Amino acid sequence: MLTWMQHHKKYLVVTIWISVIAFVGAGVVGWGAYDYNQNRNSSVAVVGDEKISFVEFNLRYNQIYGYYNQISNGKLDEENAEKLGLKDLALNSLIEDKLLLNFAKSLGLWANEKEVIQELSGAEEFQNVNGIFDKNIYYAILKQNNILSKNYEQILSDKIILNKLNKIFELPSKENELQMLAASYFMQDALEISKISLDKKDLAVDEVALKKLWEAHKDNFKTQKNYELSSYFIEAKKANFTQDELKAFYEDENNKFKYKAQDGKILDFEVAKEMVIKDLSLEKTKNLANEKFVALRNQKDSFQKDLNISESDKTYPLELLAKAKNNDILKPLVWQECEGKICKDGFIILRLNKVNPMRVKNFEEAKAEVLPLYYSEEAKKALEEKAQKALNNFSGIELDFVSRNSIKDSKKISDEMLNNAEFSFFLSQVFNSEQNSSYVLIDDKKAILYRIKKQKLNPNKQDFNQYKTMLEPSLKSLKSNEIKQELLEELKKTYKIKIYH
Repeated sequence: MLTWMQHHKKYLVVTIWISVIAFVGAGVVGWGAYDYNQNRNSSVAVVGDEKISFVEFNLRYNQIYGYYNQISNGKLDEENAEKLGLKDLALNSLIEDKLLLNFAKSLGLWANEKEVIQELSGAEEFQNVNGIFDKNIYYAILKQNNILSKNYEQILSDKIILNKLNKIFELPSKENELQMLAASYFMQDALEISKISLDKKDLAVDEVALKKLWEAHKDNFKTQKNYELSSYFIEAKKANFTQDELKAFYEDENNKFKYKAQDGKILDFEVAKEMVIKDLSLEKTKNLANEKFVALRNQKDSFQKDLNISESDKTYPLELLAKAKNNDILKPLVWQECEGKICKDGFIILRLNKVNPMRVKNFEEAKAEVLPLYYSEEAKKALEEKAQKALNNFSGIELDFVSRNSIKDSKKISDEMLNNAEFSFFLSQVFNSEQNSSYVLIDDKKAILYRIKKQKLNPNKQDFNQYKTMLEPSLKSLKSNEIKQELLEELKKTYKIKIYH
């Protein structure tokens, strides 16, 4: 699945482009831990006159991560997200949005307050059980996600403007264009295929070539930004709260919307009771935490321990640390201190002692990270050479007529040769190629040789009429995306892009 997503990620992100922002289940991405210039306090990047805020980046990354996690049946983790380059994908999609936004505004497109209100009131996550917009739910959800209403409404305003611009790209479909697309869509090939494989362990390492590869990519191998801290933890003591105290806290309008199930419905008091006890304990400990903060700031008490954390430690307040100066003490933060399997809720107070900035690793430091890239590149070269030599004289499995959307015949093709996702990718490459005989690199371990034995080129009239309604939006989307991509290339020359990461 990961291989398939890597090959298709630029197409998948189109389905997310300017999509509705989803809050339920969205985690916070620790993106704010970079310190480059005056824009760092509010921006990941600036495109022309438009800034990309940390909030926007976090929301877009969570959207993309959630989408990929969904299509991988909930099995996506941070490591695979990193391999897929989802952070870069999020940033690049936002840069494209901002390029188009600059252009849209230069055309005089804008969004008024009425349109923003209409967009806001139509968002299901802000509606009550009767399907009516509820401002209390709206502000509570924004507060939970550390988003200011003015920032969120600006994002909605930008979305409205971009939707208006998109309508300019919607060109009508012509009959001959539909027929050309249909011919491609319904084309069928009878194929003969064979697998070529390679074990990367058989590859020798050329130290000179390895070092040369590091030189070419050394900016990709950096140490993480590092923070030297001192900390003080104040445990929240659970008191014997009465039922009335707990219910009063639960029913407070500032608290009730925090206790929700995955479907967004507010949990009953009894179900949420343990969470209420925890939160009330924290509330009762807040004054003690503030007193300890003052004592530490006035040097009337000492910190408990020293820490050394990197920007990958997402549990820490990286965005606040990025804004702090040496010896600054952060105000108490809600925290869970864990030792082994025992965890305690409370508050943590942090002092920033020193920041060690990111730097490029030397060859010896980066060697272990460069090796996988080296093996992958060398394996692909060796695979291509092996496939090219075998191409003229191979025999393999014969497949009856298949189209670009055919499902794998598991009786003929094993999962070891091609799984379902790889088979779909293989067919897409075959039908996008002009070669009658060639090969498709599936990854750096295997390639599939193919030979087209017969072809059926055109759909019959019945098929064309049946799928015409499906082809029309596909054709409009293809034409729209082609125009948009050409426009983006020109806009990149017009508007300056500054990335602060």
